[in-house]
Formats: sequence, C-alpha cells, structure tokens
Amino acid sequence: MRLKNKLILSYIVLITLPLAILSAGYYYTSKEIMLDLARSNVLEIVKKNNQIIDERISIVQDNSLSLMVECDLFQIFDGKGPSDEMQLLLTDDRVTGILNRYFAQSNDLYSVELVTRAFVYGSKSKNTYPPGNFYESSLFDRATAEKGRIAWVPTYDYSQMYHLSELADADIDYRYLFSGVRELNPSCVKNDVVVRTQNGSEKPILVMNFKDNIYTDIFKNSIPIDGALFLVVSEDGTIVSHQDNSMLALTEGSPWMKEARNRGSGTAFVEVGGQRMVACFAVSAVTNWTSIVLIPPSVLTNDILHTIQFFMVTLGATLLGLSLLFAYLISTKISSPINKLLLAIKRVGGGDFNAKIHVEGRDELGHVLTKFNSMNEKVKQLIDENYIVKLREKETEILALNIQLNPHFLYNTLNIINWMAEYGQKEKMSEMLISLSRMLHYTSDNRKDTTLLKDDVSWLQDYIAIMKNRFDQQLRVDFDIQSELLVAYVPKLFLQPLVENAIIHGFRDMEIGGLITVYGRRQEDDIRFCVEDNGRGFEPERLKKLLTGASNRVGIQNVDKRIKLLYGNKYGIEIESELGLGTRVNMIIPFRKQDE
Repeated sequence: MRLKNKLILSYIVLITLPLAILSAGYYYTSKEIMLDLARSNVLEIVKKNNQIIDERISIVQDNSLSLMVECDLFQIFDGKGPSDEMQLLLTDDRVTGILNRYFAQSNDLYSVELVTRAFVYGSKSKNTYPPGNFYESSLFDRATAEKGRIAWVPTYDYSQMYHLSELADADIDYRYLFSGVRELNPSCVKNDVVVRTQNGSEKPILVMNFKDNIYTDIFKNSIPIDGALFLVVSEDGTIVSHQDNSMLALTEGSPWMKEARNRGSGTAFVEVGGQRMVACFAVSAVTNWTSIVLIPPSVLTNDILHTIQFFMVTLGATLLGLSLLFAYLISTKISSPINKLLLAIKRVGGGDFNAKIHVEGRDELGHVLTKFNSMNEKVKQLIDENYIVKLREKETEILALNIQLNPHFLYNTLNIINWMAEYGQKEKMSEMLISLSRMLHYTSDNRKDTTLLKDDVSWLQDYIAIMKNRFDQQLRVDFDIQSELLVAYVPKLFLQPLVENAIIHGFRDMEIGGLITVYGRRQEDDIRFCVEDNGRGFEPERLKKLLTGASNRVGIQNVDKRIKLLYGNKYGIEIESELGLGTRVNMIIPFRKQDE
C-alpha cells in the first residue's frame, strides 16, 4: 500500500476512532445531564403545582375552621335543633346562607353541605342524598374519627359511597368526587367568652366536595413534555386524579409508589406497564397526597441523539477531506474556543456570572459557546430571581410581625372615654383622645420597619397614659434611657409588647404598687434595653415554655423574631423571672445612628 494511502488510512483511523469515542461519551454524559436537568425542572414544577393547590385548598380548610365559631350556626344547633318539616326547611335557608357566606367565593369547591341525621343542609342543585345514607358511609366514619379536625377522603364513586344503586349506571356530573369532612362543634364568642353547645346537642358534619379538575387544570398545562403522564395518589394508594379518567378511585399498590410516599419528594426511575419511566413526585402538606409526573426517558434524549449524529457525520467528513491541509487550522479552531470556554467556566466557578464568551464562528463549538452564554445568563437570572423572592419573603415576614393596635384595647379605651364624658371629666377625656389620636396616627404608617427611639418612646408614653386610666392609676412606669440613644433607629413598637405583658400578666393579682422600669444603655456598638417589673413573676415551667417559644405569649415572641429578622440571630430577647419577685426582659439590638 502506498504511503499516501497509508497516511489517508491512518488519518481515517485516528480521526474516526477518537471521534466515535468522544461522541459516544458526549452522548451518554449529555443524556445524563439532560435527564438530571429535566428531572430537576419537572420536580420543581410538581412542587410548585402542589404549593398552588395547597394554598387554594387551605383557604377552604381555614373557612371550615372559622365556621366552628359562627354564632348564627351555634344558635341553630344549640339544643335539640329543628325537628318538623317546616322548621327544617326554614333552617335550611339559614344554613345555606351561612355556607354561601363562607364558601361561595371559592371556585374550587364543587358543592358543600352540612349533614345531620334529620336533614342535609345546603344547595340541592348539584349532588344530594338522604341523611341516613351519609351516616352509613366512610365519610361519616372519617369525620368522627378526627374529632373536629379535617379529614381528606380521596376520590370515590358517588353512587357506591352513598349506596345509591339507581345512579350506578347514570351519566352524572358528580360521578367522582373527593371530599374534606369535618365534625363541627358549633360555638360562639360572647363577651370574650367562648360558649359551646349544650350537652346532647347534635354535631353536624361539614362536607366539602371537589372534582379532580383542581389537579388536572394545573398539571395538564404545566408539563411541556410530550408523553408525560400525571396522577395524584392518596396515602392508601387510591388514585385521586389521573390523566385517564377511567383510573379515578382505583387503588394502585405499586411498590415504587409506596417508596415515593415515604420519601416525600424526589425523582426515581420506575417500571410502569413494562416501560421504564422517570417519576417526579412531591407530597402535599395539606392532604398528604402524592402528586406524580411520569416521563419516558426517550422523549428527553431524542433531540440530543439527532444532534450528535449530525455532529459526527459533518465533522467526520470535514476532517477526513481536509485533515492534511487544515490540520493546523482545525487544531487552532478547536483549541481556541475550548480555552475560552474553560476560562469562562473557571470565572463562573469563582462566582463571576457576568463572564461572556465572544462567539466568532457558527459551527458546533460556536453553538456550544452560544448555549453556554445563554445558560450562564439564565443561571444569573435564576439567582437574581431567587434572591428577590427570598428578599420579598423576608420583607413580608417582617411586615406580618409589625404590631397593630389591639381591637380590645381600642374598645376598652373608648369605653373609658365614654365613662369620662358621662362624669364630666372633660380635661381627662381630652387627654385620652389626644393620646389615642397620636397612637393611631403613628401605627397607621407602615412604610418603615424602624423609627427613631424618641418617637417610639413618645408613642409608648401615650399608651401608658391610657393604660393608667384603664387600671385606675394603680401602676407607675419609669424611664431611664441615655439621651444619646434617642436618635438611634429601633424596630417600630418594639417595647410596647414587653410593657403590655408586664401590665396585663405581671400585675394581674396586684391592686396597687405596680412599678415598671424601662432602662436603655449603650454597650459599644449595641444597645441593651431592659423592661423590669415587680409583678407576680413566672414559675420555672412557664418561664421555660416562654424561652422555648411554647408559650401563648406571642407578643414577646414576635418582637424577638422581628429583631432576629432585622439584625441577625446574635440579637434578640432574654427573660429572667422569679415567682413573687417580678420579671426582667433584656433585649439587645445594634446601635444605628440617624445618619448611618
């Protein structure tokens, strides 16, 4: 064989073999990367969909909880309740109105009823059934077993659940429903006291029915992959929602589903109907049901397979034809972009996401560099968006903790002013109104989370003046704050919950002699505040609960949480107390001057 042919054959072997090996490695590596990216993205979509559905269902769930303290409902079911037909019909109108008031705004609810042994209250325009059939169903068993907590019952056949054989073959819109059921113990708040129904009063069952389109409407439009399949499964394997309606209410006992429910959220390769699929799943925080999306792996890799085949044929033919003539040019053309890419990757690895490669060619490497630039921009965009989301979450949490005037405080204050008016105490009444006006003006400004200490102390003094009138001047509050601290910026209304706690709880059993002292001292770059009282103090067990956040004293806990959100975990509140001697609340925040 001639040397020329040997060289040609050698170049063919040297070019073809590495090209085949590199292409295969690139294919399998890229395939795994694509699968990982797709799994990660689809999992995030599933989690986001779950979060959206949970928020919508939570609204209905919260409304059902509010219904338990509805005074109109309490009046209806306190005692034996309606018995004859006319009373039942009149009561049905009242109960239907109450249900509409709480649930009519929800577009997700299919229907809602309140069931007793005598009557099914609610709209009769959709599904209906005799009360006795309900009390023989598993919905009643689940509701009574939860003892006032909501129970989520997965999708069921309506005719089978209520033993309505005449509807077994009927074409009804409510063939498959899933429900939230809650046993109600109606109560009413009267004069700040919770009044419950008499012993022997019947506890009605609230039934909230949903169709599975609450899931299908979201999942069908959110998974942009051909061949993808979604389903929602309950804890016992019952299919709550499925892309194929014929699968609703069936039980799926595949081992991989049980493993998915145990894991909570994640991805896995599973066998479904003899086909290997990628499963992305997440468990609902409200219903504890598992949302699953199944994707054929081949759908994710078809495009990259065609791209690599094209890459191999085109680049191989070019190298074979021009290997001798353009060896140097090809080497340079390949190595230069790769070096740029490596340099850019190194910069990105160091945290510089502004690194951008200048793309000179339009070949495969140029396409890779363009995609790298695009990927880098998307990563930077995602990081910025995530930062903004986290920042907004923190701002929302801080805003939610801002203290507003308690309605009971306003009510008591207005009563005192009314009393002063009746007794002709005009000057005191004027002082009370001026103090209350300043307080309302101050608390209505929510544009800033921090304010000058002198303004906050001035507001606190107005609050104390009103509280002194309320408690008939039986307490005294002294301030001992360094003057240089008055121009420091502090969290808005941060001292009021501490003073209120001392007045309401510390002096609860005292008639006279209540003393509160508010100290403020600068310690290098920090400020230490102390609110001290000579009240009843805490038992060690209650103090421990207060320090661990297990107490119902949310005012102190909110102040501590606001301080940590604003300044970091090194700042916050510490509490010391001895039973019979009093309580001392210490607080540390950073010293922030007005011009900083």
